[in-house]
Amino acid sequence: MKKFVSIFVVLGLILLPLHVKAEETAQAEGRIISVDRGQEAPYSGILLDSAAAAKVTADKKFSLLREELKLDYELKKQAAEFQVQIDSLKVSLDTQKEKSDSLLELKNDEIDRLQDLIKEDPNDWTPLWFAGGAVVGILLSIGIFYAAVEVSK
Repeated sequence: MKKFVSIFVVLGLILLPLHVKAEETAQAEGRIISVDRGQEAPYSGILLDSAAAAKVTADKKFSLLREELKLDYELKKQAAEFQVQIDSLKVSLDTQKEKSDSLLELKNDEIDRLQDLIKEDPNDWTPLWFAGGAVVGILLSIGIFYAAVEVSK
């Protein structure tokens, strides 16, 4: 009897999963059945078997995942475009800064050169103006004196 029970249990364990697997594979397409009130279902609606429900659930999950991937792709694409624009503007700013710095350096060098020229050769004409003024004053005095003497004669 023990042998008979053990053989029956072993055969049951081997054959039962094959039967279940065969049933699931045969209905892998899934069925959608419309059910109205008054029939076997307690509400009117659409009755789905487990394969159809799994397909609907999987489609929903995959569509959400697909949309998330599209959104992530677009966000990364736009971020990359903005990064290119930022990098371009940074390069432009650096170029303008270098140009400005070099122009400022040239101007400062020119100012220093001109100041050195002024220090080396001052154009101070004060002594010449003083001497010239003295000579003109003396000549003018002599001329007035001579004119006064000639007028009185």
